[in-house]
Amino acid sequence: MQSFILTHEAITSSYTHASETLAEIAQAYFLLGRLKDARHLLSTALRLLEAREATPQPRLRLLLLYSQVLIVDHLLTRGETELMFSIISQAQQVAEAIQDPQGRADALSLLGQAHCNATTIASLKSGVSPFVPQGQGRYDEELTTALTYQRQALQQREALNDTRGISESYFLIGLVHERWCLDEQAQDYYARASQVAEESGHAFERTEPARHKALHALKQGHLEQALPLALQALKLREEAQFRPYQPLDHLLIRDIYLARGDTAKAQQHTEAASAIAAEMGMETLVASMPNIRDVLTAKHKEE
Repeated sequence: MQSFILTHEAITSSYTHASETLAEIAQAYFLLGRLKDARHLLSTALRLLEAREATPQPRLRLLLLYSQVLIVDHLLTRGETELMFSIISQAQQVAEAIQDPQGRADALSLLGQAHCNATTIASLKSGVSPFVPQGQGRYDEELTTALTYQRQALQQREALNDTRGISESYFLIGLVHERWCLDEQAQDYYARASQVAEESGHAFERTEPARHKALHALKQGHLEQALPLALQALKLREEAQFRPYQPLDHLLIRDIYLARGDTAKAQQHTEAASAIAAEMGMETLVASMPNIRDVLTAKHKEE
């Protein structure tokens, strides 16, 4: 039996190829909404890359992907934030250490997302509206931090001509403004996000601005505008093949139909949201998400 010893360079190359394959599988799990599987795979892969032959770049890719998974998982399952911030911090440290400008920009954006989403979940857990005028909410400092990170990310992404990232940052800056009830500014950022995504062909980045335009129309009571926008957001999400947020898209459509008094169609979308959530192993997701009208009612009571 012939035997041979791999060189250091060959081992490093093998680790790189293995990490690329694992990242592709984890990305597929993520898109399918199999968040537990994605988390388990990425956690295991990162432990494997602790070997001295493994280089930092593949580790950075896994950390950034793991951060995305944890942010979405936190928003949908209302889990703890410690691991999410820890992994993003590790990604930021690696990006800084190897002077990776794209990695630095992406890590900053992820930090902004994490801070913003964490305040949303904290608000929902405490039974208060996440929509509070700037300077008046208990999470105002966190939202200011989220905005700062996102503006830094946008600046770096513009320098890199990263159109996908630019669109994402525009949307996320708009999201903070929406949380502060600065709806006109929010809509302006959503429009910029949509324009960049459409001009550059970024399917996923078109979805959230469309959804939040529908949400804004619902909040304003413009139900005839809200419904086609919400249906468009669902269509875009399906085209982007990203399942984790599809239950939320169906629930927004449900809320619009309920506001229109069409309980039959509202029930259809409730059932669709429940079925997708169950397929992803999130049976309690639909019950945990309030009707947007209830959230707005809570906001008016606080005012």
